[in-house]
Amino acid sequence: MISKKFIKSSFTYSVIGSLPMVSGFVLLPFYTNLLTTDDFGMLMIYILFSQLIQIILNFGMDNFVPITFINTKDDKIKQTESVATSTMLLLGVGAAFILIFWFTGNPFFQVLNDVLYKGKNIVFSPWVFMSVVTAFFNSYFKTYTNLLVYQQHSVKYFWINIFNFILTIGISLAGLHLYPQTLIGPMYGRLLSGLGIFVVAFLFFANEFGFKFRTVYLKGIGEFCFPFLIYMILYWVLNNVDRYIILYFFDQTSVGIYDFAVKCSLPIEFVQLGLIGAIMPIVFNIWKDKNITASSAEVNKYFSGFTAVFLISFPVYVLFIPLAIPLVVNNPAYYESFDYFPIIVAGFISKGLYTMFMAPLLFLKKTKVLPLAFALAAIIQVSSSIILIKYFGLMGATYATIVSKVAQVFFLYFFSRRYFKFHFNFNKIILLPALYLVMVIVSETFFPRQYWYFIQVMIILIVSFSTFFIYRNELVLLLEKYLHFSKKSSIDNAE
Repeated sequence: MISKKFIKSSFTYSVIGSLPMVSGFVLLPFYTNLLTTDDFGMLMIYILFSQLIQIILNFGMDNFVPITFINTKDDKIKQTESVATSTMLLLGVGAAFILIFWFTGNPFFQVLNDVLYKGKNIVFSPWVFMSVVTAFFNSYFKTYTNLLVYQQHSVKYFWINIFNFILTIGISLAGLHLYPQTLIGPMYGRLLSGLGIFVVAFLFFANEFGFKFRTVYLKGIGEFCFPFLIYMILYWVLNNVDRYIILYFFDQTSVGIYDFAVKCSLPIEFVQLGLIGAIMPIVFNIWKDKNITASSAEVNKYFSGFTAVFLISFPVYVLFIPLAIPLVVNNPAYYESFDYFPIIVAGFISKGLYTMFMAPLLFLKKTKVLPLAFALAAIIQVSSSIILIKYFGLMGATYATIVSKVAQVFFLYFFSRRYFKFHFNFNKIILLPALYLVMVIVSETFFPRQYWYFIQVMIILIVSFSTFFIYRNELVLLLEKYLHFSKKSSIDNAE
């Protein structure tokens, strides 16, 4: 039986750990109302660049440190030395990178602006450099909070993330209102909140593990972290490179409008990650207990159920957003994003298949194939984005997103089937999502905008009917269980 403590700690780690994503969504109305569309577009460019630098500076340490902490729990000296060495490496490499970047960054970005982004300058000082320093702070903090999860320090994890959330929101809002129509508020909000959480993480690391550096641990760090670094860089490319391609072909406002559409899908990503976090331990336990390396109906129901939930909810969410956004966003320029939002949302329907094919690779520890799988998908993503954005504009970016997600699913299946035999219901896992995807793409590409709401209602009806029809057996069983429970409860109450 699942304990109350387990449920509480799982909620803390999944929900509270997503606060950085939530803070971006909370600040969205303030960004759009208090910044120009050009400034909002450039803010997203700097934030995404900061995320890339964070991946590079972190070098996979946010995963290595917790794992080495667990693997060395029987040897306290080795545990302390390995964690301290890792954190010292983070500090040393980060400081060196910032110093080098300070001297080389300006000429590099001058060349970049001259060659690629003429008239749409990516400003090195102060914004790009601030992004690098913020990335260093966040990298160190992320390593510490991941360690807290493995240490099962849920209370400390809760408060330190709440501190980060409040600091980011507070400083950003203060800056936005003191310096409207500039990037001062958002950029300093991220930098100063990053400094605050860095200091907290530094003090806790120093108090618990001290300052030790042992070169004997460097080989193990490199062997574990380098493949993970490649994977994370490729993952960033798959999710973010389209904004830089849009900036190359168009302008900052176009980046802002497209990124706004992407940001409106954050609640979907948040819910999906939460459900996946709940499903994966169950699936892994089933596979471990039964020692199987093939699909089963017991496991498939989680992935098909996951897909069914979002098939019904996505069209409703797409209909809701254009009605809700104008209530909090006053700048009508962002309403253009509604043209691209449905296809962006539809792309998330691949997450069920993505997770189904990723899970065996994680469970069987075959992660060495992930860099290759994502490298191939990234090549398709970049090439399709360049072609489709050039000829179809922002709508082309949404098409490229669909191509990228399909490619990721395909390559994950291609590599995972070497180690795992898949058997699943074609109608539930492939046909229904494909039907929804095609309807959305066709409706958004070929139908006039004056029929948009009518078409969305029709998509809701068609998808809902199709889902209920294909899942009718499961629904009948669920209804029977409910009626049996209700009847039993009535008898018990009568007695």
